[in-house]
Amino acid sequence: MAVTQPAPQTAPPAAHHAAHPAAPLAAATDAADAGNLPWLLPAGAPIWRRGLCTVAQPCLKLVQHTPRFLFQDATVLLIAAGRLDMDSGSHRIGVDTPASLLLVGANTCADLRKTPGGMEQRFRSVFLTLSPELLEAFRRGRDMGEDAAQAGAPFQQIALDADLASSLQHLLASAADGQLSDERLRYRALDFLAALAERGGVFRPPHSPGLSGRLRALIGEAPSQHWTAQTAGKALAVSEATLRRRLAGESARFEDVLIDVRMHHAMMLVQTTSWSVPEIAQACGYKSRARFAQRFKARFGYLPSAVR
Repeated sequence: MAVTQPAPQTAPPAAHHAAHPAAPLAAATDAADAGNLPWLLPAGAPIWRRGLCTVAQPCLKLVQHTPRFLFQDATVLLIAAGRLDMDSGSHRIGVDTPASLLLVGANTCADLRKTPGGMEQRFRSVFLTLSPELLEAFRRGRDMGEDAAQAGAPFQQIALDADLASSLQHLLASAADGQLSDERLRYRALDFLAALAERGGVFRPPHSPGLSGRLRALIGEAPSQHWTAQTAGKALAVSEATLRRRLAGESARFEDVLIDVRMHHAMMLVQTTSWSVPEIAQACGYKSRARFAQRFKARFGYLPSAVR
């Protein structure tokens, strides 16, 4: 499914394929060239392939601080320009080169600081998430016992050599190809995971998401939908009362989860599209721009207009 214009009225932008595939990533001829790849991809609406992966390309002109950003799924980050600093409380890391990848485990919560740099004085990155189903399929086909034991840190930096860069390039281009079947994309994603594993890049096994995690995933698939505790409970096969009770047992509230998922979606759209604030608000389930801006500022500490 492809979108040809920023029309978020019918479905969240992240659930669409991009209208134009991402720009081809030049292949490196040797390991020394891998860090010099022109990872200057154009910004565009995130590409979402259900049950497989999501690709987004944030681009910022201003320094941005994002508190308590939740990486719900396993994520691969490539910093094309500028610098990314991450602090999860127990671990800190700074990356300012396209010669490496940053692997972030599922359910990692961290403060992020993105600083523009390079010739363009911008921050550019590739943001690739890998679904739990895909990671589980990879683990089933490989003995991950020892590797998984070593993957305890919330994030890990892996050098990007020519072969790994080529595998990543193939996966990104495939995800952007709306004509490519999910089955073929799945094999290319598994190849990329194998290339990471050969270099010691392993994602830690995810913990059980609990009901709050399932709720986040449900809302994340359609953040523009008019969600209530009753409709969400029905989709999760529990009553509204049971949903609220079990969420309380996980120290969560339905309304808080709903807002947080929508604001994470909004932050991604602000960074990756040229859509107006009202369009982004609508894509996140808000008819009122003022209400949306209020929610965004309460979550991140600044208005969405300040991101650009």
